[in-house]
Amino acid sequence: MEVADGEAVSDLETGTHGAPPVPGDSPPPAHGGGRPPGWPVAIGLLVTVAGSVGFVVAFVANASTAWLGGSLAAALLGLGMALAYWGRDLAGDEVISGPYPAPHDDAPGAAALGADLEQSLGVITRRHFLSKFLVFGVLVFALSQAVILGALGPWPGRSLFVTAWRPGRRLVTIDGEPVTREVLAGGGSLVAFPEGHTDAADSQIALFHFFGGEFKPQPGRETWSPEGFVAYSRLCTHVGCAVSQYLDEANVLACPCHQSTFDILDGARPVSGPAGRPLPQLPLAIDSDGYLAAQSDFTEPVGPGFWDAG
Repeated sequence: MEVADGEAVSDLETGTHGAPPVPGDSPPPAHGGGRPPGWPVAIGLLVTVAGSVGFVVAFVANASTAWLGGSLAAALLGLGMALAYWGRDLAGDEVISGPYPAPHDDAPGAAALGADLEQSLGVITRRHFLSKFLVFGVLVFALSQAVILGALGPWPGRSLFVTAWRPGRRLVTIDGEPVTREVLAGGGSLVAFPEGHTDAADSQIALFHFFGGEFKPQPGRETWSPEGFVAYSRLCTHVGCAVSQYLDEANVLACPCHQSTFDILDGARPVSGPAGRPLPQLPLAIDSDGYLAAQSDFTEPVGPGFWDAG
């Protein structure tokens, strides 16, 4: 409440919280002369959509990495520009509190109020459109990246948990010759494969023959090494290289890639290097004809540890 020429003038009567309105004057425009334009946001979103579509086309057409990288960069740049302008100009940080001024009875005041409402309606309509456009642009970009899943190859299913070994399947050399108990009569080692699957890299094993109780089976594996024959997977549990070096004096298998070593007299436990788990052991048997065969597949995944196998 203020006093002008001895009369009390209320805030509601002035409509400006203390300053009497001047006929013909209109409220000053917000932000120093009008709302900022929304075209930078629209341009950024258009670039995002165009870049996303270009990325899909380049991926499907098996285009060069320059096209893939360029289209992806354009999509990300457009999206970043749109979000930056949105946050700076369109998000709004004004806080309006208190009662809205009572409408004026005079024509200039009514005209000013109508202009203000029309401007506000334009801002609301523009933001509504740009909001939908922003959601559309983000969805197009997200869907465009789904095509990358097509480059991951087929779903592995159970293939990481099984090999070509089956109960009763004989051991053979790389030439396909069956392995008998006489092959390693003098001790030593050899590389063997499941019969009919010499091309199965994940099924190759290192076979050893020990005498005189030198090998002590792990608990629960007492029947896996008949007559001292022991077989371990040749795939290193670090990154899957072939564990191809046998140091017979130390009775360890060594991986040439990163120098992991495994004690074959102690369940192929890793004793040095980056490997984190032992080499899986293949349960063996000797059939009635004297041939070495598998009792079953490996009881754990071979090769590098992954997720729940580490």
